[in-house]
Amino acid sequence: MRFSHVEAFRAVMVSGSTTMAAKVLHTSQPNVSRSISQLEKLTGLRLFERQPGRLVPTSEGFAFFKEVQRSFNGLRYLEEAAGRIRRFSGGSLSLAAVQVPAFGLLPRVIKRFAQDFPETSMSVNIGHSSAVASWIDDQTSDIGIVSQVNEAYGLYSEKLYELDAVCIMPGGHYLAKKPVITPGDLAEEPFIALPQNEFGQSEVEELFAGADVSRRVSLKTPYSLIMCALVAQQLGVAIVNPLAALDYKDKGVVTRPFLPAIKHHGYLVLHPGRQEDRMISKFAASVREVIRSDLAAILGQSVDSA
Repeated sequence: MRFSHVEAFRAVMVSGSTTMAAKVLHTSQPNVSRSISQLEKLTGLRLFERQPGRLVPTSEGFAFFKEVQRSFNGLRYLEEAAGRIRRFSGGSLSLAAVQVPAFGLLPRVIKRFAQDFPETSMSVNIGHSSAVASWIDDQTSDIGIVSQVNEAYGLYSEKLYELDAVCIMPGGHYLAKKPVITPGDLAEEPFIALPQNEFGQSEVEELFAGADVSRRVSLKTPYSLIMCALVAQQLGVAIVNPLAALDYKDKGVVTRPFLPAIKHHGYLVLHPGRQEDRMISKFAASVREVIRSDLAAILGQSVDSA
């Protein structure tokens, strides 16, 4: 049995005649009739009743047509899969990031990427830099964003940003009148802080201790996004990565530069053996595109704050 035999049979069933089937298949009517006769001989089935000027499907013909349609649907699925692969939009990506980019930057990147590759399934995992590096190293995750690079893993890394922390406060707060916030300005303010053992908190503690300023810590949370939400509810002030504050610029949260500067870093990390993976490369390009837009928005905030 050849594919051309089955194709001719299906064309007759769909179009209703050998003449129309021949037009669809860009062949002659005798070729279609010959293919159907050969198919009947090979299968041992009587697919059509021959009547003057037409073929009438038999019950065997209808039953066989159902099976042919299933096969053609399978071929159609393979054609669609090939199209997805050509567009790099099939398959899946596993993403991992530390919490600040995971809650803000990464969703924006996914939205941008999905516009071009809507059929790609994606998953997101959140962890500290060491956990993300481990997931990339063992290829549990395909692409990661970390705040510090662990050279021991030997991953490909690319700096995405280096940003100074900002002080955030509720809109209308009296400190918003100041162009720059220093530790002394926060001595009496309800302060929302990271837990004592959270990455980055020791630097804040040392800075305030060096300035001989004690703070009135009213709330603690390991998540910068929650810190921003608490500030929006006028429950205190906080020092955060400006990327975290970006989503709250229209929610009543004001940002001001904070000195002495506290640096926040972001790095894209990939397994060195997967740098040439086309889908990973496309997603990495989306990361770079979105971070450029975010950095421009942060710069705009700084100008507005001045």
